[in-house]
Amino acid sequence: MSTTATYPKQISSNPAENIQIERRSNLSYKEFKKEYLFPRKPVIITDATVKWKASNWTPEWFKKTYSDKIVSTDQGEMRMDTFIDAITGDKPGPFLREQPLAEVFPDLADHVLPTPSYVLPNWLGGNYLIGPITKRLNRESHIEVNFCGRRIFPYLHIDDLGVHAFITQHYGDKHFVVYPPDQEPYLYRVEKDRFSQIPDVDNPDLEKFPLFAQAKPIRVVLHAGESVFMPCGWWHTTRVPGTSLSTVISVSNSSNWPELVNYLEHNSNHPRLAPLFSIYLRTVGFFKSIFS
Repeated sequence: MSTTATYPKQISSNPAENIQIERRSNLSYKEFKKEYLFPRKPVIITDATVKWKASNWTPEWFKKTYSDKIVSTDQGEMRMDTFIDAITGDKPGPFLREQPLAEVFPDLADHVLPTPSYVLPNWLGGNYLIGPITKRLNRESHIEVNFCGRRIFPYLHIDDLGVHAFITQHYGDKHFVVYPPDQEPYLYRVEKDRFSQIPDVDNPDLEKFPLFAQAKPIRVVLHAGESVFMPCGWWHTTRVPGTSLSTVISVSNSSNWPELVNYLEHNSNHPRLAPLFSIYLRTVGFFKSIFS
């Protein structure tokens, strides 16, 4: 895959007016599929991971259990106890970002079981016979862990590769600022990228970005023990008022497979073969949709 990605524009069927992110419990997969997955509507599920041992994760537990473990952060490698101390104060501190749980904490694999039905089927793993594609999709199939202190994330974005994101908050709160896909004309998207040019949605420069005044944000707080389904194409950023620990599962299946295939076609290192690869992947998706 190329290092400079091209991101096709999202087409929305979700008008911004009167959209709120609902909180649901005891949500059956049939209801989820009908009301949220295929309509591509976000939802917070309050009991998706109640059986996870990860429900008991705390900074103190990580500090005690992995005190001398070396972890990789955006400020370099450091001991876990040092990292925990650095993220529990008033300053942002380091950020353990998007680390594959199976690689960083392999002994915690059973802490994120059983797999919620809402992320199944997930077609990101497996062998797709084309080496770079298999590698790319399997890289996205890992459960990622995010661990940080108080901070504002400046980048308004949509998720990579056309995936849905299933984000579970294990400790602390996370404040989301969300924009439906039809708000994109007001968000000043970086050309051929998945980020907005606006550095801070709470303090925008309306002289530089006048259309942003028309954007209609949805604001919601994700509490510990809750999970949010963020469909592909929805713009979002977050604020963390204190120490935060969360995991993310990326999802692709028949509900968003065309977006993933489109992304891969636009970002192939083999442009002449890319249309053939796309036909192959669409065919794979067709049969997966029948048998999964």
